[in-house]
Amino acid sequence: MKAIQRATLSLLLFSGLSLAQSTPLSVVKDYMSAWNAHSASKAAQYLATDAVYYDAAVGVPVEGKAKAEKEVIGAFITAVPDLTWKMTGKPVYDKDTVAFRWQFSGKNTGEWSGTPATNNPIHFEGVSYIHVKNGKITWQGDYYDSKKLDEQLKTAKP
Repeated sequence: MKAIQRATLSLLLFSGLSLAQSTPLSVVKDYMSAWNAHSASKAAQYLATDAVYYDAAVGVPVEGKAKAEKEVIGAFITAVPDLTWKMTGKPVYDKDTVAFRWQFSGKNTGEWSGTPATNNPIHFEGVSYIHVKNGKITWQGDYYDSKKLDEQLKTAKP
């Protein structure tokens, strides 16, 4: 009987340890939750110090956690303070990489890269490809319909 209790306890402890470890998918989901909580600093906690963020629409990578927090995450949250970023479909992932389709939506009520708010609703889709190492995002590439986004931001609404 004691052997069964020890085996059960060992199994529970082992299971608890493996559940406590983060996976690339859980890191990405937590990162997205921080974006959806509208907290650039919380989202940046999921980035490695030397993380690289690549936005295909811009074409030039943002290097470093601090710059990504300010120039990417913070810029989006400032421009679209009610943003929603959600994963659509089933993500594809392995031991260190997650790829997924997403939808981004909200209302542009804040300044965006020096451009005044348009008060326009925005909704666009894209794909992200994210590398995770030791529980931190080391590289993120976003590919989306920037033409559609630009058109949605063109005419300011009263």
